[in-house]
Amino acid sequence: MGLPAHRGAEADPAIFAERFIRSRVDGFNKDVRICLTPVAARGRKGMTHAYFPALGACFGTLEYLAGLYQGNLRGINAQHLAKWARHYLPQPDYDNERIRILFDAFRHPVAHRGIASGVWVDQKPGPTHGNRLTWKVLADSSRPACRVVAETGQLKRNPPWPCRYTHRVHIHLGSLAADISEGAIRYGQEIASNDDLKAKFMKCMKQLYPRGDGEVTPNMACSRQRPAR
Repeated sequence: MGLPAHRGAEADPAIFAERFIRSRVDGFNKDVRICLTPVAARGRKGMTHAYFPALGACFGTLEYLAGLYQGNLRGINAQHLAKWARHYLPQPDYDNERIRILFDAFRHPVAHRGIASGVWVDQKPGPTHGNRLTWKVLADSSRPACRVVAETGQLKRNPPWPCRYTHRVHIHLGSLAADISEGAIRYGQEIASNDDLKAKFMKCMKQLYPRGDGEVTPNMACSRQRPAR
């Protein structure tokens, strides 16, 4: 049986918001669970997982939550994610620098190419400028969920020439997904007692579900966000 109309709370935005977010979390957890179900690897012994579809689900959900939090689902960037993370994700595991790396080095290539770049060169002015980051994505729940480790070497098997790297980013999908899920639930619960969060959430509902009664609302037809389940 599906959810009742308006999640059983047509006249109560606070209850609606919490149920809306819980249903999105349920869908997110289901997607990640499917992605992290092991399957036999081709061409080698052992098992593998849908690592980057799982990572894409994590980024999409983070952007969705950050948009709801700011009251606008369009134009979400690393700063918006970091603001939501400061309130709802474990710190310092998700500080501004780690969110920046996740967003710039992983979110963009995963969204546009389905996989991270072989080596990502950090262009931010400052002490990290010129760092050359490769990656290791795992299905486990080790912590912290994301860490940058100094490691020098060369990629030789996949690129057309040896490609030097100076650091490796380790991402543990089990803990990343769990942190997002738990943070989302806390956020949904907080909306009930916070009028500002409630107003921003309902503003996004008007973007997702234009009323069609003469009220002018932004058209979200071209948004990358998926409707909540």
